[in-house]
Amino acid sequence: MNIRELEILLFDAFSASLKRLCADDYLLFSTQKKKGPITHRIAMYLEQELANPAMLCDTQFQIRSEKECFTPDIVVHNRMGEEYMALFWQDGYLSAHERENARDFHKEKRCFTLAFSLLPDKDYFLIYRFAENYTDYLHISRDDFSETVLKRCGVDEDIFDDQLRFKLVRRRGKKASAAEDAPLSE
Repeated sequence: MNIRELEILLFDAFSASLKRLCADDYLLFSTQKKKGPITHRIAMYLEQELANPAMLCDTQFQIRSEKECFTPDIVVHNRMGEEYMALFWQDGYLSAHERENARDFHKEKRCFTLAFSLLPDKDYFLIYRFAENYTDYLHISRDDFSETVLKRCGVDEDIFDDQLRFKLVRRRGKKASAAEDAPLSE
């Protein structure tokens, strides 16, 4: 299996795992401390979807590289030092630091790397797919699990740099004339 086919297989298994999480374990979204239970369920569903004894799913598994130590929320690997996929996630938008950590992991390990946001007030999941020179931002609908590419950003740009800031623009208005200020008559 080539790398592209493996990535498609992994993404499909991830998408199916999210679908099962929403269908079977939606209650977990409303719990106070959801990180552990949701991570566990997604890893469990992911391993079932992959159905490959050579691909194991572990949570909070430390992976050492030459430069640093990473701890993805979920890693799909063979425990012999070969990582196939890493998942990072957050209940809400990922911070710049969290996105950078996932990006660094991808650069170091060169495995299929995704991050995702569970946005309780939105009808979609925000998926970040990291590649060598860019990051794809995708929406997966919670209703029908359709996928939509939101944007592709180069390594040096970030989709949320401008999106989360309000830009106040002062407009110079023309002075109202007396006719505009007069009340309307019937």
